[in-house]
Amino acid sequence: MENCNFCGGVLKFFEKINENVDNIDNAMDNITIAAEAAAEGIRLGRVTLSLIAPPSELEPEGVNKYGEFFLSPEGYEENGVEKHFTTKEGGSVCISFMPAKGEKWNDSEKSMIGMLIKNCYIISVRARVMGLMEKSMYLDRMTGVCNTEGFMRYGGMLMAQGKLVDYAAAFINIKNFKYANQLFGNRQGDALLRKFAQAMDSFVKDDGKFARLGGDNFIVIIKKGRITDLRGFVDALSFEMGEGEARQLYDIRLRMGIYEAVEGDTMSDIMNKSSIAFNAARSDERRDVVFYSPLHLEAAIHKKEISTLFPKALENREFVVYYQPKVRLSDNKLCGCEALCRWVRDGKVVPPMDFIPILETEGTICRLDFYVFEAVCADIKRWLEMGIEPVRVSVNFSKRHLHNKRLADQILGIIRKYEIDGKYVEVELTEMTGAEDLTAMSVFVERMKENGVGTSIDDFGTGYSSLNLLKDLDVDVIKLDKSFFTNINESDGGISTDRIVVKNIVNMVNELNMEAISEGVETHAQAEFLRETHCSMAQGFLFDRPLPKDEFEKRLSDGSFYADKG
Repeated sequence: MENCNFCGGVLKFFEKINENVDNIDNAMDNITIAAEAAAEGIRLGRVTLSLIAPPSELEPEGVNKYGEFFLSPEGYEENGVEKHFTTKEGGSVCISFMPAKGEKWNDSEKSMIGMLIKNCYIISVRARVMGLMEKSMYLDRMTGVCNTEGFMRYGGMLMAQGKLVDYAAAFINIKNFKYANQLFGNRQGDALLRKFAQAMDSFVKDDGKFARLGGDNFIVIIKKGRITDLRGFVDALSFEMGEGEARQLYDIRLRMGIYEAVEGDTMSDIMNKSSIAFNAARSDERRDVVFYSPLHLEAAIHKKEISTLFPKALENREFVVYYQPKVRLSDNKLCGCEALCRWVRDGKVVPPMDFIPILETEGTICRLDFYVFEAVCADIKRWLEMGIEPVRVSVNFSKRHLHNKRLADQILGIIRKYEIDGKYVEVELTEMTGAEDLTAMSVFVERMKENGVGTSIDDFGTGYSSLNLLKDLDVDVIKLDKSFFTNINESDGGISTDRIVVKNIVNMVNELNMEAISEGVETHAQAEFLRETHCSMAQGFLFDRPLPKDEFEKRLSDGSFYADKG
């Protein structure tokens, strides 16, 4: 009779044990349920399981679990069955079943208990493997934090519980991470990503989920009440980098776009809107943290519209070249012009600031630059055929072109295509800051000079390496940024700081046998000041606005048009 009870208890254990549990914690809970069901029949006093696993990619700190899954109120005897197993990863599992107080199992019963133990081992190991497989699906291997899939899964759980509205999302990027890679090397750069991710993950704890999206881009969903704490935490982040004597503290700086969820939001909404806010932060030189507003969504929609329309607009030649005259200040005569692009769509002119920055960000500005340059060369050829002597035309080329090793060849090829002299063309480049850009620019300028093509630096004085540009680049023209002239007028007393800066820059440019031109000249006082400083040329509304091609042709034919201006 006793043996029948024992066998019945064993059967109850097998009935209750679930072989399809998906992680080790659930497996341990399941063992408890099965042990309680079988306890009376098998005269069970105590069940324990310990699991030890070495550190791994998915479990950086390893595993050391111990659980007591059943304990009889009457206590237990020590003469039970204990088995030790070694796992393939070098870990160990120890499972023990002990009889109830005052009970003793015979050899046959111990054999059946051994079967139960082996079954518990198989189920627990399988559950752990399944848990690790699932974890690997939702884990970023490099940093050890959640990946995009895991982040969306967590957010989906919040949605199902109706709690998403209590959270905010922050799209995060490490500023100048490329510089850290260059400074410390890729291996240390990867270590920086790991340290940052682990620090953020520890900060968030149970109040949300931190995830790596890829590269140096991350996202966090966190309770709204902790957003202020989050901003304070990231402002103080620094990590030890380098090796040996070269070790140093490296301060991390972040860009963040933050969106606070509202009723009815989905995970896609909070990811999209935090990303839109981040793009606004990336475009804002004054702020690294931007909270989402509907205006940002309007801007994103506009950007998408411009990106979509641009290829067809270029094909349909909707972009038109205007020319803004440049005047020689010594005699008020036309001496050159700048080619400016206007987008005429459906009979209306799209302002340049509505599309140029977007094309610049996307890199498609390079296609537009060549479109404008080719149109300019065609106009110059036409003027020569009409017997009109052109002035030198400057054409803007984005800094993105400096990564194009064939830039010089392409420009010279277009000039040869239209059979015009290089003296009629000037390539205008924006001031750069990086050493690599400066080297590329220097090589390009030399190629242009060898072929008689003029070069100039636009917006001089807005970057951080202005003096290096003057020293290292043999350009023909330096164009002073219009921001210098905002405070130069009749009422400044002739002693403004801007006057001193402009006067000294022009003096250096002249001594280096270059020419200086000032853009944005709008008043007689500004023009007179520039004459006093011996600035060669001026451009601005005081003399003329940007003109359609036909109107500019009239200026080419009228040499005295600017005699009484400025």
